[in-house]
Amino acid sequence: MRMLLFIMLYFLFACSPTDRNKPNDPSGTSANKTKEEILTLERKWLEAEFVLDTAYISALMDPSFIDISTDHISDKQQALKGMYDNISAMRKDSIFLDSIKFEDPVVNVYDNTAVVALVTHSYKKDKGRPIEKRMRFYDVWIKRGEDWKAVSSQGTVVEQMNKQ
Repeated sequence: MRMLLFIMLYFLFACSPTDRNKPNDPSGTSANKTKEEILTLERKWLEAEFVLDTAYISALMDPSFIDISTDHISDKQQALKGMYDNISAMRKDSIFLDSIKFEDPVVNVYDNTAVVALVTHSYKKDKGRPIEKRMRFYDVWIKRGEDWKAVSSQGTVVEQMNKQ
């Protein structure tokens, strides 16, 4: 009789509709907060890049960070130098960022990992002439202690329009 009771209880609990893979946050508030936090970090990263604040960006990067471009892969130091050189050259040519917005951001969170896919739409001025540029980014973040750190980034130019 005990064995039968044990088997019945086992099947009752094993077949129960509770999803053990879901967090104890049925409203999804925690996941939404994390997604907002990641998008805020993405925006701050881009803002820091355009004011040449590579120290701030470096603090967002994990030591193992890699940047993937069309022709090579860069480590953290190479990526920071590339950002600095790129923005410095733009400034030298009198190209300045006016504003930036995100299009269609998607943030998927898996425990201590977040994967971001989004399109940035930037508005710049080249010697007073407006330039609009769209880039698609795919970034990976991991949680180290209490902080999110970028471990990988890949950006592709989607469209650039020079206005007359």
